Amino acid sequence: MSEATSSSDLIPIESQTKTIQTCFRQCLYEVPNFQRPYSWSQDQLSDFWDDVVLAKGDFFFGSTVTWVSEKRDLFSDTYSIIDGQQRLTTSTILLSVVRDAFNDVAKKYADAADFDVQAAISQAVTTQRYLITKDDDGNSYPILRRPEKMFYEEIQNPNAIPSGARWNGSAERIGEARSFFEAKILLALKALTPREQIEQLKSIRSNALKARVIQVELASEEDGFLVFETLNTRGADLRLSDLVKNLLIRGGATDPADRQAIADRWDRLVDRVQLGRVSADVVDRFIWQSWNSRREAVKEPELFKEISRLVGADSAAHLAYLKELEGDAETYQWLESESVQVQVKNRNARNAFALPEFVDSVRALAIFNVSVANSTVIAVARKFRETKLIKQGQVVEVLRLVEAFHFQYTALTNSGSTGGTRGRYNRFAVRLENAKSANDVASAIADLKEKLRKSLPDRGRTLQAFCSLFYAPSLQLTQAQKLRSRKIFIAYVLMSFAKLEGLLPAGQNLTTWSIEHIKPQAKASTNHRDPIYAIGNLTLLTSRLNSSLGDAPLSSKADALKKGRAYFDSELAKWESSANDYPSDAEIEKRSLFLATEALDRVWNL
Repeated sequence: MSEATSSSDLIPIESQTKTIQTCFRQCLYEVPNFQRPYSWSQDQLSDFWDDVVLAKGDFFFGSTVTWVSEKRDLFSDTYSIIDGQQRLTTSTILLSVVRDAFNDVAKKYADAADFDVQAAISQAVTTQRYLITKDDDGNSYPILRRPEKMFYEEIQNPNAIPSGARWNGSAERIGEARSFFEAKILLALKALTPREQIEQLKSIRSNALKARVIQVELASEEDGFLVFETLNTRGADLRLSDLVKNLLIRGGATDPADRQAIADRWDRLVDRVQLGRVSADVVDRFIWQSWNSRREAVKEPELFKEISRLVGADSAAHLAYLKELEGDAETYQWLESESVQVQVKNRNARNAFALPEFVDSVRALAIFNVSVANSTVIAVARKFRETKLIKQGQVVEVLRLVEAFHFQYTALTNSGSTGGTRGRYNRFAVRLENAKSANDVASAIADLKEKLRKSLPDRGRTLQAFCSLFYAPSLQLTQAQKLRSRKIFIAYVLMSFAKLEGLLPAGQNLTTWSIEHIKPQAKASTNHRDPIYAIGNLTLLTSRLNSSLGDAPLSSKADALKKGRAYFDSELAKWESSANDYPSDAEIEKRSLFLATEALDRVWNL
């Protein structure tokens, strides 16, 4: 809070120290729609176990910041959590595991003569009261209400009828936390008698419930929005995505139902962006790359300030920005995916992912592990979807240029992307976004092509790198060697030659093809530099043809190779016409150089 803030502007705050037990007996909690997802990692769960569960005395667990979102006369009030939801959620997950462990002990030793089964069942019921409680009329209330359906079904009430809802990233983290505590408790009970197991579980529960927090209570939801932006949780700083979500919900509407609608749209956007991705910062990167596909780039730490300035105090601007993100998420969800496939063409929609050549290039960038060009890919797909200024051929051309550049610059020579590379793509994306005519689009593409061409690595170095490509699936390789000889990468290289000659159409599923060693692997040594593994000894076949050809000499394979639409180049033709069953090392080396030259001059040329 700035020094200029008057006393009348101060946010009214009350606070009191409570144990987790008191919190869960006297309060109900809910995670508001602007909150971040559950995100505790293995390290944070380990700290929780060591500091709280294994503590010999009570442990100060930090603070929770709340406001009363629902008051009741004869029952607990509901507090919306601004800060502290990770800790309260983790405590709830642990208690659910303790509850189930009591029940497991009761089932396991039900027939033991000297064991009081009812005592174990009673402890499970006692633990359950910290998860779901009832008022005097018998109405049930979850102690902590979260948006994930699985939290109620799997954690708080395992007898609930499953909703069948798909787990999002937050639900996955909750499931991982539960598995973590299950393993810890299983280990803690190992080799103990049934009575000792009951006492151990009671001790674990007691330590968790004795942990103390300072519950800070604010006066209103609006105060909560403001405080949320300034807080860091115990585990990690607020992410850009947390702040943007809060900003859009607070500024986009005032009606609770409308705010919930914005929260639901945000959650669907996040699910789309996180599709198949495990990195914790994936939504942050998407927001940044979406921004860079439209506007002058800013550094990530400065981006929230720029977004706040963009939307201002106008609710319509907040919703417009959300719509921007939703549109770009439709493209981003398929980026960095090696399994992206061509989508069905719809005559009423212009969709770049219905263009096989575009999809092939997107897949190639994923195979190269290139994300620096995402701003350009997003901008191209959006321009094609939203306008008719960019033609289908130009969409394909831009992606082919980017693919060809990074094949040489990244996949072969491992030159590494720099801020200059990212800046080049940002400037093109912004220029394309602002293009008002077909001439503007064509000029931007021509300029991008020229800049990429000037940035290519040395030709001799690139030729040498291509010639060193190999495929040795039976050998033990280092991680660096594996990256250069991955099946999907080598299949992509060989497929690119076949597509250039028109032997195969774009949009092929690389996983359905097999790599054939013309001189059989059975004749190779265990050295990955053996010419038999080299790119010059490889061709691409359908899996069915590969299995039928076996270790036959080239003279027996040639017709099948041609029939299978493999790239049958002039060097292979020379091998076929020779009297030798298999090519010599010198012939393989010569073909490797031939393919390398073809690659730079024709296939991945700029």
